[in-house]
Amino acid sequence: MSQEMNTALESLDRAMRFLRQATVGIPYRREGFRGGHNAFVRSVAVLRTSLSYSRSQLAPARRRRGGPRT
Repeated sequence: MSQEMNTALESLDRAMRFLRQATVGIPYRREGFRGGHNAFVRSVAVLRTSLSYSRSQLAPARRRRGGPRT
């Protein structure tokens, strides 16, 4: 489960970096874009922080006995 959480957090980080690169040429004051953008980024930051802190609540993954399934 922790590996799934790490993958989700990495995907979220990648998406936010892509958003930052995509908005480079957009004027921030145009039609309230800046306010909406800031609200979105704050909510994603809260989500990211909450997910990161919840990682400690997850049970560690159990190791399976035996070899790989065929």
